[in-house]
Amino acid sequence: MWKKKKMHIGMVAAIAMAAVAIVNVGPARWSGVSQAVAATAQQKAQGRQALNRIMTSLRAVDTAYASGNGAEARKRFNQARSTWNGIAPMISTREAREAQLLFDSLANQLKSGAPATQVSSTVAGMLGELREDIERELQ
Repeated sequence: MWKKKKMHIGMVAAIAMAAVAIVNVGPARWSGVSQAVAATAQQKAQGRQALNRIMTSLRAVDTAYASGNGAEARKRFNQARSTWNGIAPMISTREAREAQLLFDSLANQLKSGAPATQVSSTVAGMLGELREDIERELQ
């Protein structure tokens, strides 16, 4: 009888520990949505404003680079990336990673002197990603 009680207590303890682990990890972490859940309405509103500034800076990157002003393009890119670093923690890890890869790609293009058409294409892709996926997460 005592063996059965010990086994029952052990099973209950294991189930309780598993439940605590599930609550602490949560389904949001399983799907890569850990940080977005924690953002408050005010943070999301500020994130949307920052996202608009990022998109404006990226358009300026494209315009400056196309007109041959690489220094201005890099300056605007740095502004966009700095602002991005502030809102990245508010969105899902997956979406933040995708956008970060686009930022890295654009940085490499600006650094290497890629053709303006390539930079323009990358900026257009970034704007689409930000508009469709990131903006949705900040709603």
